[in-house]
Amino acid sequence: MKRNHFVKRSAAFVLAATLVVGLSACGNSTPSASSKPTASKVTDPMAKYDQSVVINTGRQTATNARLPKGDTYENNEYTRILKEKLNIVIKDAFEANGADYDRQVSLAMASSSLPDMMLVDSYNDLKEMVNNDQVMDLTEVYNQYASDKIKEIYNSFKDVYQGGAFGKCTFDGKIMAMPDVGGDAGSNVAWIRQDWADKLGIKLDSDGDGCITLDELKNAAKQFIAKDPGKTGKPVGIPVQQYPTDGTNDGGSFTLTGIANSFNAFPKHWQKDASGKIVYGSTTNETKEFLTTMASWFKEGILDPQTGTRTWNDCQSLLVNNQTGIVFGQWHMPDWCFNLVKQKDPNAEFRCYAIADKNGKVNFMHVAPSNKYLVVRKGYEHPEAVIKLLNLFYDKLNGKDASKTMPNISKAMQMDNATKPVNMEILDAKLNLNSYEQISGAVKDPAKVKDIDMAEDRMIVTEINNYNKDKKSAPVEDWSHNTSRLFGLGLYYKLTQKNLFNWQMPGFTGTTDSMESMWTNLDKLENESVIKIITGAVQPSAFDTFVNSWKSQGGSQITSEVESQASGK
Repeated sequence: MKRNHFVKRSAAFVLAATLVVGLSACGNSTPSASSKPTASKVTDPMAKYDQSVVINTGRQTATNARLPKGDTYENNEYTRILKEKLNIVIKDAFEANGADYDRQVSLAMASSSLPDMMLVDSYNDLKEMVNNDQVMDLTEVYNQYASDKIKEIYNSFKDVYQGGAFGKCTFDGKIMAMPDVGGDAGSNVAWIRQDWADKLGIKLDSDGDGCITLDELKNAAKQFIAKDPGKTGKPVGIPVQQYPTDGTNDGGSFTLTGIANSFNAFPKHWQKDASGKIVYGSTTNETKEFLTTMASWFKEGILDPQTGTRTWNDCQSLLVNNQTGIVFGQWHMPDWCFNLVKQKDPNAEFRCYAIADKNGKVNFMHVAPSNKYLVVRKGYEHPEAVIKLLNLFYDKLNGKDASKTMPNISKAMQMDNATKPVNMEILDAKLNLNSYEQISGAVKDPAKVKDIDMAEDRMIVTEINNYNKDKKSAPVEDWSHNTSRLFGLGLYYKLTQKNLFNWQMPGFTGTTDSMESMWTNLDKLENESVIKIITGAVQPSAFDTFVNSWKSQGGSQITSEVESQASGK
């Protein structure tokens, strides 16, 4: 659920002295007052500076960055367009990835030597920097310099996050960071080999609303196992990775999250019960009912016999080898998983279905706020430059005229997100719905391509059209994008249009003091208990024992802290 804040912080103080001089030099390097750059129009959100403005940044890199030969993080298509359009120059105070990046952030905090701009992946880090007066109040520069589109995007979260997009980074009424935001992913769905279903005469979703029942899902799985349409001699039921439930916004892949939600169960999420009280979703009666049903499915062989021991790659291999034809996951699984199936079996076709509850509704949780924030060092001379940078990358280069603003944007988009000056997202809460509407509209009417907002979506329309012209010869990537957009996003859109979603607001998305020391053990207890119940190692009644142990080993204390934080006490 969160990073090891205390271990990270103690390491920082030990090492801070060795880096304080170097980081200070980077963090405070700004143009002198005598050569202070000025914008042609102070309130123009895209005004180019007369003289170069330098932003020293903490660079969150990628593990294996896709950078063209000769390019670097400081000098690539993205940084060059930033210099060309705004006369802003990026200098990296440090470059690091993963735990190394976290350590560099901690060192900067411990030595009070923050670079001008950097991302932090922890609410606790943000709170600590605010308490230590290390970061700048961005309220005024945001209000004055953020483009209308950027403001529109952030405002789109007012009914999605409690407190809106800025709820977690606003302290005493002041915006102390720019939050990373992304829209709802839609329900965690069942992807089914439609070519197999057609071959066996299995009828799914007879009314066309995009939903199927648990009984329909179970019947399809039983027939796939019994009749082995993949002709492997080793058919397997629904594969499940070692963590059957998932607390991410999209429910994860190769999980049982989509089934859990049909019981109105939200494992690994904090939610509000019928009385408005915040509870941990893994401990509710609905989760007990879900696990009890999964235990019976495991006993019948509907679930993979190796549930709980399969790695993510193992589950993918079952698909690629035609041993299974039903998996749960996100709308975009065709792009990075099913493409491998299609490469091996050109006849493979996948369609997705949401699992409806007993009332015919699809239960799902609104996306939780990200714990990634962009902060600006207090005292930095040009905080408005950071806002202008966001305007360029998350407004202009995401808009209809992106190819005019950056003619080589297609080339740039082939690089990692980390090659941008900041590795974050600022995406509308309804981005996926808007994308489907625009992509599907342009596929039907090519004249509408010019009206598509996102440059990537325009490229995808071209790929989908190429696929539909010659399905046998089209690249697998074109098939993947056709399937993920028109069927994956299409299901999300259909459920929304038919008002079949039963959305819930997260009850709590932050961290508490006790989580620092207790959550690892509690999470381990939960994961082990879930697997034991599903696989029959213990009876479903053992769920009550798990809940009592969870509460006594720190869960009750954490719940009390959650309630206190949520109420603002």
